Amino acid sequence: MQINNLPEKYLELWNKCLPILEHGRDGDDQHAVEVAEFILNYKNETSEALDLDILIPVAIMHDIGHSAILPEHFKYITGQARAVNGKLVHMLAGAKIAKDILDSIHYDPEKIQEIVEIISMHDADQLENTDIAAVYDSKNKKLFHDIDCMDRYNAERMEKLSKLCPDKDKMMATLQEGLKGFFDPELKKVAEEKLKNMVL
Repeated sequence: MQINNLPEKYLELWNKCLPILEHGRDGDDQHAVEVAEFILNYKNETSEALDLDILIPVAIMHDIGHSAILPEHFKYITGQARAVNGKLVHMLAGAKIAKDILDSIHYDPEKIQEIVEIISMHDADQLENTDIAAVYDSKNKKLFHDIDCMDRYNAERMEKLSKLCPDKDKMMATLQEGLKGFFDPELKKVAEEKLKNMVL
């Protein structure tokens, strides 16, 4: 599996991460590809350049922490907060794995700090009592949040969700509600268009 048009400077990182992603949660490798390709191909209306040296490593590694959660660990992630606790564990484990990988390839230390911080909190909006404004306190954190959420707005993801939530109207309402969580108006517009196309 490869990321189309991935600049050569990120190939070593991708080659180190791919085997770990393949041993993680089913589909995490494909999700990393899709998020990275979205970033590489995204042209916003303001033509403001995305910070690829931050966002591409985050795209590749943001869910890598799932590889550290083995099936037997789930007996310790229990109760009503099971899904939420799993989110927290994968973010913290992912931050540690990402830091080790980036150090091993001698990535820019100043950029490592920001990459690891974003990975450690990228799904924080799904945790209870999160002060969204305080946590998503930088342009790259907000941008990555929105780009990562874009995954929900496609037909393949909808098909998977329909198995978990057979009530299509409820699922569509959830996706519609999710649009309110976008920070960037241009990315929100892209998600709205995707959602509209899914309905047609």
